[in-house]
Amino acid sequence: MNLDHHEFVSRHYATSKPEAQPEPQAPMRRTGRSIWVCGIIFAAITGVFSGVSWAVQDTLWLCALTGGSAIGSAIAGFFLVRTLMRKTGREHNYGMMKEIFEGSRGARLVTDHSKETLYFNKKFERLCRGVGPASLQTLARLFENDEGCAAAFDRLMGQASHGYTDSVDLFSKHEDAERWFSITVQPVPGYPDFVHWRIDDVTQQHTVDRAIREEREKLIDFTDNAPVGFFSLDENGAFVFANATFARWVGEDLRHLLSTGRLHTYLIDPPKDVKPYDLTTDGNARQVVEVKMKGPGGKAFLASINQIVVIEDGGHVRTRAVVRDLTGEREMRKALEA
Repeated sequence: MNLDHHEFVSRHYATSKPEAQPEPQAPMRRTGRSIWVCGIIFAAITGVFSGVSWAVQDTLWLCALTGGSAIGSAIAGFFLVRTLMRKTGREHNYGMMKEIFEGSRGARLVTDHSKETLYFNKKFERLCRGVGPASLQTLARLFENDEGCAAAFDRLMGQASHGYTDSVDLFSKHEDAERWFSITVQPVPGYPDFVHWRIDDVTQQHTVDRAIREEREKLIDFTDNAPVGFFSLDENGAFVFANATFARWVGEDLRHLLSTGRLHTYLIDPPKDVKPYDLTTDGNARQVVEVKMKGPGGKAFLASINQIVVIEDGGHVRTRAVVRDLTGEREMRKALEA
């Protein structure tokens, strides 16, 4: 299948050249002209063989000429049908490709191995307005103001030239417009010299994600620096969450506490014959207790813990606990009273 898109592009889209292009002939008109030319050739072949056959009286030669006329007519007909089928198939493929690309939510571009533009849809043309002609080079200009994004786009072009599929999100700041684009590049299946580019504007999604990330960071900063400790345990008594305040009170690195820590390890007198997540012997869903815990350097401190135990489906357990350092509070109270 011939995938030379220059004819299709010149017929349906403006190219990067400013000068006016001659109006292309309609496909049906070209097909009709091909039929007319092949018909003349067919008639000429038939007429020549018929005239010669009348002039020749020898029966053997007459049969040979008649057979040759039939064979020549059959060959001419075969090539006529083959030509028509090729033209019809090519126009059908062009039409189908146009419908798919124009119906896409993203900008689409097809380039060859030398990075020349073969096809682009209207969304890609609008994307390039004010920057340059609709081409891969213009797309690259959208990221030239950021060294990191420009380098990432160059790597993406390198992946495309080697026939790899890849994608990347890049920030673009051109004039007063600040946008995020998700760019996907992949070779056209069956045609490794052709590269398909898809560009989606994901600015809104990045704005939402950034707002969520900032709120999460604020929440983490608040909990880590709160005057009380927080922790959560699983059914094995392992810490699945703790804030920096609680980790500092027990003298542990927060990452080490979450990876290897167990609640009863930090209790000076852990309760006997209880679940590894329990703080009291009754094992109630709500547990409020004052316990002595191990602090930095082996120094003990008195803690007040208010814990809620939630048993989920399948026997999984999650606890939520708030911890107060009573030792620190009492020392501060004594200092204020002195």
